[in-house]
Amino acid sequence: MKWIYRHPSLYNLMDSVCSLFLADRVRRKVFSSIRASSLIEIGVGSGKNMALLSAPVRAGVDTSLEMLKFARGRFRGLHVFAGDAVRLPLKDGGFEVSVLCYVLRGLSRPVEAVREALRVSTRVVIIDYDRPCFIPRFIWDTVISGFGRAVYGSRDLDFAALEKLGASKEVLKYYGGLYRVMILSAR
Repeated sequence: MKWIYRHPSLYNLMDSVCSLFLADRVRRKVFSSIRASSLIEIGVGSGKNMALLSAPVRAGVDTSLEMLKFARGRFRGLHVFAGDAVRLPLKDGGFEVSVLCYVLRGLSRPVEAVREALRVSTRVVIIDYDRPCFIPRFIWDTVISGFGRAVYGSRDLDFAALEKLGASKEVLKYYGGLYRVMILSAR
């Protein structure tokens, strides 16, 4: 686990500043439209998204105990537990919505994590970075992705493979394709 995931406040600051606050804007746009009776955020981290997500039943799972402690302290009534995104200790269909926000790039098996999210919920909302056409590949690969690998442990995502996992899908792009949002349905 990268050092940044042991420092929730620093993570929140870097997450916002490094994206010039665009990542926060995408979160607000997408999460304002989510209506659910129950949701779980896989890779809940510091709980930053919970301020934007509303549901009577909310839960979060993460591998970082420091992040979970921080999230639990910020949001009373938030059910948090340590766990692996590819082996969630949850029953099938136990949640209406699963959220994976800026987490898949840090996982070694992102396709399996989305399969698992589809198992435990009927809808999966994915928000992540994508290489936009206006940034040359060389700059993306060396500077931007290089920074992501060094600080967050990020790697490129195969969005086409992820899209195939849902029975139905909706794909949205924000800020010239820099952010990709996928909403997958299990049925």
